[in-house]
Amino acid sequence: MLRYLLLCLLIINIYSCNNARKADNGKTETPKNIKKVNVNIVSPKNGQQVKQNDVIDIIYEIKNDSVKIDTVVLFVNNRETARFTGKNYKWLMNESRTGRQSLRLSMRAGGIEVATASFVLKYFPQPPQYYSYSAVKQFPHNTAFFTQGLFFDEGFLYESTGQYGNSALMQIEPATGNIVKSVNLGENFFGEGITLINDKIYQLSWQEHQCFIYDKKTFNKLSALSYSNEGWGITTVDNLLAVSDGSSIITFVNPDNFAEVRHIEVCNDKGNVSQLNELEFINGLIWANVWQTNTIVMINPQTGAIVGEIDLSGIYQNANAENCLNGIAYDVKNKRIFITGKHWSKLFEIQIVKK
Repeated sequence: MLRYLLLCLLIINIYSCNNARKADNGKTETPKNIKKVNVNIVSPKNGQQVKQNDVIDIIYEIKNDSVKIDTVVLFVNNRETARFTGKNYKWLMNESRTGRQSLRLSMRAGGIEVATASFVLKYFPQPPQYYSYSAVKQFPHNTAFFTQGLFFDEGFLYESTGQYGNSALMQIEPATGNIVKSVNLGENFFGEGITLINDKIYQLSWQEHQCFIYDKKTFNKLSALSYSNEGWGITTVDNLLAVSDGSSIITFVNPDNFAEVRHIEVCNDKGNVSQLNELEFINGLIWANVWQTNTIVMINPQTGAIVGEIDLSGIYQNANAENCLNGIAYDVKNKRIFITGKHWSKLFEIQIVKK
């Protein structure tokens, strides 16, 4: 009986060794990796500008033919978009978000990725609608205020001011310019944009990476949230905070923890638009002051496309690069738009006019 068991074990061992040899003979061998340098994107050119609904010829070549590619997977903005065979594919550009479009080709043989190639296309939208303005009414504004943020709520203006040692959050009576209540940030913080959500006021700081949260009624500081970039402008969009940092990016964050939910890249028909400062959400669009200019841009919050540009040149005769336009507030109930600037003596109610 013992001899019989030993014989069975010997047979099983021989069978296993034979299978192991078969595994080594190439039948189950995975393809060797092709180095990325051996993949060349012939078309389109990296950084090429495209338009909505353009048909893009994607053509690649491989210098090393040791492995035959049987499938190519196209990823657009980290989303699988198509699978194709051969070395060319026609892709319809129908991404809604403006700016950089990240494309990646994953070359596969036998289901195994053996090479990749990445490139970027740039999508800029159609030209925006251009607007001028008419000044409906003027209100007093304190020239000591280095205006960084502004919003309107229940009959009052709320303003954030900058400069170290002079940064504050204030509730202001529009008709008189009188301060109803205020809180100072102290010597170590430079105040920036403000917004209101769920009866809480959120106030950014410039380079201190702190967003202060206050009770709207009492101005008591409730807490503070940290973030990594500079703080410039902030507004509320669909229960999220939309935040600018001086670049062309607006980031939408969770008001509970400042975690990023999504972001947009702001562009007009000529390219990216940066220096986005004070923000306000008006009738489904984000309005943004462009720092040190007389321009307010109107941004689609889903795509990043600038759909309107307002030229406010001449509204305040003492405006300059330092005392520039900065401050947008919207009275939702009465559909009034207010604008002001750093150290301006006036706050204006305006209406916009198509050019």
